Amino acid sequence: MSESANVTVTRSMYKAVPAGDAETVFAGMHPDVEITYYGTSVIPYAGTFKGTEGVGQFLGAVGASVEVVKMEPKQFIEQDEHLAVFGTLVFRAIKSQREFTSDFAHIIEIRDGKWYRFRDFANSALAAEVFAAEAT
Repeated sequence: MSESANVTVTRSMYKAVPAGDAETVFAGMHPDVEITYYGTSVIPYAGTFKGTEGVGQFLGAVGASVEVVKMEPKQFIEQDEHLAVFGTLVFRAIKSQREFTSDFAHIIEIRDGKWYRFRDFANSALAAEVFAAEAT
């Protein structure tokens, strides 16, 4: 069975982020994209980011605070233009060099073949603990 275009573009995004391939990431984002990472304000990349400018702000905050060591999608569930992606990520905090691992659930809506809405559910309690420790 062949993979859908939505899963194919999403797989390319999961390869591009850890590789630092901003060109592929921006090309895969709808101009009106909305990215939400759920967590407290101690996490530098927590919040909601809108549009191409928001993508830049989100990626800048991620890149300034963590190295994406691994981002491994393991399961894709698709219905129409909606994807649920489950996997594992490994981040290394830039300041402390502390590495942390979390399962994730990403809920993605795709429009015109591009990510339109991206909601990131990961272990934000662990991320908050890492960044709070760095702040002291």
